[in-house]
Amino acid sequence: MTNERKDQNLLHYGFTLIEMLIVLIVMGILLIATLHLSVDQIQKVKDKTVKESILAEMQSRYSRNLWSSSFAREMYDTMEVSIKKWENKIEFVYKNQWTTNNENTFMDKFEIKYITFNPDHANPIDESDVNIKYSPYKISCEIWEDNDKTVIITRVNDSRDYCFEINQKNCRLIEMSEAKCNDLKVRAHLE
Repeated sequence: MTNERKDQNLLHYGFTLIEMLIVLIVMGILLIATLHLSVDQIQKVKDKTVKESILAEMQSRYSRNLWSSSFAREMYDTMEVSIKKWENKIEFVYKNQWTTNNENTFMDKFEIKYITFNPDHANPIDESDVNIKYSPYKISCEIWEDNDKTVIITRVNDSRDYCFEINQKNCRLIEMSEAKCNDLKVRAHLE
């Protein structure tokens, strides 16, 4: 009787092969779901990081221009910003009355996809580039094409589009809402 009891107790201590396979299958499914979710989350974080770096770079240059007329220890009279379509860079040129030797480029994993100077029209017109001229200590700027508002649509990491707006009154690059961005992309035939 004691041997029979010992055998029954040994059976209750271990898992059967089927129970172990079920646990491994459930863990595999959870692992696959987690990896897929984390890959999507990582891509979203990368996209948001690039978008935030564009906004931060423009805000930093704008703020520096408001309180100083020097860059890299050299005085300047104007800071000219050039944003060109199909490029992954924003160029900053600091000019004074004698030279134009302070050029600086901001590059990241983005591509300027679309630029328009009339985003409120029914069919916005695609432009090739936008040039903005800042003067030190001034809040306003001069968009060379004399338009009040410019919208720039940027593709980040070949995965997501963001829309930015800039106008001559405050000259800060501002992100547009996703709904307005999607509406503009549809009207501009980018979808």
